[in-house]
Amino acid sequence: MPSLPAGLTLCHDLTPAAWVRAALPDFAAGMVGSLLPAGYERYVRVLHPAGCDEDDDTDADDGPGEGTLPGPLAAPLASVLEGCTDTPDDCFFGVWEGCGYFDDGTVTALLRSGTSTVSWQARPAVDITDAPRLELPHREYAVFHGPVASVTALAMTIAGEVGEGADVADALVPDLWWPADRSWFVHGDTDLTATWIACSAVTAEQVLGHPDLEAVVMAPDSPVLP
Repeated sequence: MPSLPAGLTLCHDLTPAAWVRAALPDFAAGMVGSLLPAGYERYVRVLHPAGCDEDDDTDADDGPGEGTLPGPLAAPLASVLEGCTDTPDDCFFGVWEGCGYFDDGTVTALLRSGTSTVSWQARPAVDITDAPRLELPHREYAVFHGPVASVTALAMTIAGEVGEGADVADALVPDLWWPADRSWFVHGDTDLTATWIACSAVTAEQVLGHPDLEAVVMAPDSPVLP
């Protein structure tokens, strides 16, 4: 039994993800348009806070570290994107299999037990060994399905940040997010210091206007900034 938060599943049919591979044939080219599908009105760069790094080896004077979207920013971004799609409960999340949590082919998960806020019960791990991968140049992803609002729960489950003392700052936010209606597309990466979004002009304005997000609009032919 997959031990994922309610509403989330591991995908064994990647038909809904086939378009991503076709849309990103130049994934490793180093341009904004190589990270995001063509045809969207806006391409937005969400800046990561200074001192933020997946390896926790930077400080505020070092500038943003490399990694996917920092955990504390996942909920604010999801809150914007949830209202910018007609399919908020039908979304997909790609997690790079080399993230370090899939070395043994499992996601370790703990789920809340009863109504207590501090009582947690271990559940069987999610085995991704036989799950198909979404393949892009230099990256292969396990794909999960569920509501966009569940992205933080997924991020914390993958990183084992569950139960008393769990810290959203240590969550591993998925690299790729997109809804079934493809109204937007989110792309982060372990080697990037920002997260990128392809979206409509209206969605971009909402992302740029959110007080917890620092973002700028970029041209698709711009180089991916360090």
